[in-house]
Amino acid sequence: MPDFSDTQPPMLPAEPEPESGGEASTHWFVKLLASLPIVLAGSFYGVVAHKFFSSLLGNEATGNSGLMLWSFLFGVPIALGMLVGFLALRRRRAGLAGAGALSLLSTALFVFAGGALLREGSICIIMALPLLLILAGLGALIGAIASSFSKDQGPKLLSVALLLPLALGSIEAGMDEPTSRQHIVRSVLIQAPAEVIWQHINFPLDIDPAELKDGIAYRMGVPFPVEARTLQGRIGGQRALVWQRGVRFNEVITDWQPSRYIAWRYDFAPDSFPPGSLDDHVVIGGRYFGLDDTAYALTPEAGGTRLTITVNTHVSTHFNWYAGWWANWLVADTAQAILKFYQQRAERG
Repeated sequence: MPDFSDTQPPMLPAEPEPESGGEASTHWFVKLLASLPIVLAGSFYGVVAHKFFSSLLGNEATGNSGLMLWSFLFGVPIALGMLVGFLALRRRRAGLAGAGALSLLSTALFVFAGGALLREGSICIIMALPLLLILAGLGALIGAIASSFSKDQGPKLLSVALLLPLALGSIEAGMDEPTSRQHIVRSVLIQAPAEVIWQHINFPLDIDPAELKDGIAYRMGVPFPVEARTLQGRIGGQRALVWQRGVRFNEVITDWQPSRYIAWRYDFAPDSFPPGSLDDHVVIGGRYFGLDDTAYALTPEAGGTRLTITVNTHVSTHFNWYAGWWANWLVADTAQAILKFYQQRAERG
């Protein structure tokens, strides 16, 4: 670990002299350049930790990812923020607010490296980024406090903080993930007969991405559906689905009541999602996220038909309270987008 013993305890900054607009801009630019090594140090720590968790704590044979550990998602950004906050105050490059800003900049640079160099998918980045930024800011506060410790104690505390996520990750990697389940129900009133809607549910063909453009999950990178076909209209029958990027999978019909009710469970094959079609950590039917079953109920109402969708999903992570919230929100939003899709098609006749 780097030796911080030659650094000096922080001193209260002198009250700055008033500056003109141009001089102030130049002053802040110079301060940012002077702080750049600290920002890069934090980002470098994040990249090294990413490689440690992904390469040494992951297991391709079982589908385990070291990046889906509590110690990575929570421990690494806190440690990164501590490093930046500690160095910023010890070297008198910034005050407390400035240290927090530098930690956010360092985290953003680390996340950019995760996408550009480490090939993390956009979905994972979007889901993790809010938490990473909050925890990095918290870490900067802790690092700022640690910088006020004695010449020897502060660096020792920082060294322990930087190593702790790696040590905890080695232990956590051997633990099983608990499973949390989500139950999502959404509905829409469609001004069309149930028989028309039933036909669209069983044969949604030639799907234009513009028809599902409101779905946030699709905007985040989930492949758009291309078509779905009911191959055998009965219990035990199959449905075949095709999505963009070569995604193909089946659904097994578990309930069949023509023009009234249909339900199915998902049947994913090992090659249903080709490499790169989805982020490894959020592959549907993978280790961490699964679609269990879906049902549609068609009920006559107000001269039209109320179409209700019920979706059951599950997540299995060490932080289900966070992953489960994302899963529930994204699946609910996608369900609403799909209902709108059927509504528009059925009402167009």
